[in-house]
Parts: sequence; structure tokens; C-alpha cells
Amino acid sequence: MEALARRLTLIFLMLAVSAAGFCGFFLKWSFRDDAPQFGFTAIMENASVKPFIYRQLIPQTVKTISAAISEPAKEKLAAALTEKRHIEERFARAEIPPKYVVEYHLMFALCFLIFFAAIWILRALLIEVARDEVAGTLGAMLFAVIFPFFEVLGGYYYDLGEVFFLFLAALLAVRGKFFALLLVTPLATLNKESFLFFLATLFPLVRLRLDAKKSAAVTLGAMFLSGVTYLGVQEVFSANAGGAADWRLTEHFENILRVSSYFQTDAIYGVPLGARFFLPYFICVAWLVKNSWQSLSGAWKLHAKIALAINGALYFLFVVPGELRDLSMLYVTLMILAASCLRESFRRHYKNFEERST
Repeated sequence: MEALARRLTLIFLMLAVSAAGFCGFFLKWSFRDDAPQFGFTAIMENASVKPFIYRQLIPQTVKTISAAISEPAKEKLAAALTEKRHIEERFARAEIPPKYVVEYHLMFALCFLIFFAAIWILRALLIEVARDEVAGTLGAMLFAVIFPFFEVLGGYYYDLGEVFFLFLAALLAVRGKFFALLLVTPLATLNKESFLFFLATLFPLVRLRLDAKKSAAVTLGAMFLSGVTYLGVQEVFSANAGGAADWRLTEHFENILRVSSYFQTDAIYGVPLGARFFLPYFICVAWLVKNSWQSLSGAWKLHAKIALAINGALYFLFVVPGELRDLSMLYVTLMILAASCLRESFRRHYKNFEERST
């Protein structure tokens, strides 16, 4: 009975922080309903511009579920949802198209469930790496709460799927579930094509279980599947507008030299808080790296370095300055550092407590 109570308490706490993080995201962005080029209607009608149109996993899942519902049942459900206005009354930015009421609610539910699952997967990964259940659990909860801080300059439905697949891929690599990793790869790429680059960062983790040649084969095989998936999607939506990435390097240099860039605020959870490269956040991350870097194994250090090299290059070349969500390949490293820091803090305080008690 006690074990059941503990499990239920854990589920409740994980649900609460996941709901908080998801609502912090949705409160600010909804499904970008006011954006005709990549808003909800454009998503449902395959009219989004490139590269947004390539992120098809969640929209196609929603369409498949919707198509399985009979028309009379869908009409009845749409009428009930329209009357209750559950989403519109709680999120001011949500503008549900009348002809896609059921689909909108399906995407809302699916995105939350994906985010909730991502937090559980992160918990499992952090426990696996930190070897501490409490630190791993609190680290996962921490990510759920700080997620909206990354989603300041933009937020999209596929960001929720992205964190799910990033955490899942890292966990599968660490546990040696390479066949599962290969199966997941096309789905992750359908969610966001940049997963291809994240796969390269997994080589040191795969290397924990296999020799160099086999590790390279697994990594390159996954990248091949990802590339083929991306090319297929690109071909399907070749007629859609957009596509070229913008060169941002000059903007980044200007932003780095601008003092005001380090003291910007934005509405997060509805409250004006530090945003983008807010200086205190820089200090916190620097302190975290300084205190936890040495606790990482060689494989995780190499993973972090590869992720920083790839994601850093992509970020400075093509991403709007301060858009932290596009540093997502570093999420895994950040949270492992956080969990390691929590673990060492607990051990240090427990040791001090024991010494005072004797």
C-alpha cells in the first residue's frame, strides 16, 4: 500500500509540473493560430511554408485519429467542445477554426501527452546517468518547469515532440537498444528534420556498448534512415513556398556586442521574467558547468562537445539571436549537468547532517 501511495504521489507531481510547463508554452503561443503561413489551419490543409511543412508527425497523427471518427460522432463531439470552450476560455491566444474543432482538441491533447511522456523519459535517462533516483526525478521536473523559458522568441507544436525524441534517443543509445533507435529515427525526423544532426552526437553513447566500427555503423545507419525520410518529405511538399534558411551570423555579432541583449525580459508564465541570453542565466549555466562537468563520463563529455559544435554552428549561422529553443541539442547535456549537481548537493548535505548528528 505504501509503495502504491508513493507511486501515485510521483505520478501526480510529474503530471503537475508537466501541466505547468505545457500551459506556460501554450499560454504564450497556442498553435500559432494567428500566423497564416504556419498556423493551425495551414497545418491541417498542408499549406504551411517550408520548413514548417516538413514537421508532419503530429499533424498526420491527428488527421489519422480524426478520420477514424465517424462524421455523426465528430459533429456531436465538435458541438459539445464548441459549447464548453475549454481551451478558448483559458488561453487567450487560442483561435480554434470552426471546421477543425475536433482536430484542434486532438492536437492539444496529443501535444500534452507527448510532453508528459518526455518528462518521464528524461527522468529515466537522468536516473540512468546520475545513478540517483531523487536527483533524476527532480531534474526531470526542473526541465518541465523551465521549458517555457526556452520558448520565448517562438514556440511550435513540434517542439514538444522534439524534446520527447531527443530524450528517448539518448536513453535508447545508453541502454543499447539500437534496433529501437533505428525504428524511432524516421518518426523523429518526421517530427523535425534536425534530428538527423542530433544522431551524430549519439556516437559516444553507442560506443559504450559496441566497438568503434559497429558504433559507426549504427550511427550512420540511423542518419541514413533520417536522411531518406527527410528527402521523402521534402519531395512530397516540394511545391510549398519557402525553404531557404536566413544567414544570421552578422546579427549574432551585433547582438553579442549589445549590452541590452543580456538584460531582456519577456512574459513567461504571464510574468515579465528574464529572457533570451539574460545575464543571470548565463551565470547559472556557467556555474553548473564549472561544478558538474568533471562528474560526467568521457562518453557524455564527448557527446556534449559534438552537440555544442553542431548546434552552435547551426545556431550562429541560421537562427535568430536569442532563440534558445534552437539550442535544443544541448538540452540533454544541460539536464544531466543539473541532475549531477543535485546529486552531489544531496550527498554533501547528507554527509554534513550525519557529521552534526554524531
